[in-house]
Amino acid sequence: MPRGSERLLIARSLVYISTSISRIRFLLSTIDRRVSLLKERGLNSMAKELEDQKRALEKTLAELEAASERLKTIMSLGAAYGDLVSIVSTIKSLRTTMRSINPEISASLAEALSYIEKASESLSS
Repeated sequence: MPRGSERLLIARSLVYISTSISRIRFLLSTIDRRVSLLKERGLNSMAKELEDQKRALEKTLAELEAASERLKTIMSLGAAYGDLVSIVSTIKSLRTTMRSINPEISASLAEALSYIEKASESLSS
């Protein structure tokens, strides 16, 4: 079971991940509406670009939801250092993807990442 300090760090990271998940869901709904409007106006190439971003956002959303569930499991069942390292790697990759799509989400993931890294450092010592 993680100690109190690691649990707090993981909880803080979950807040930032949850915020990012909410923002991505909002962006997905916005993109859906924009794609419909662009297609109605015959701007298919612009619609295709947005659909490409939508696929990246959907992938990011699924991976963040999975990471969030893993972090919740770590908090309830006990921290495993290897799991935290894996989650750090996943979030770093997602952050790189989000940097070009939405810098705010990328920044939020950076905050989450900092807390997870602190928790994993604390567990490894």
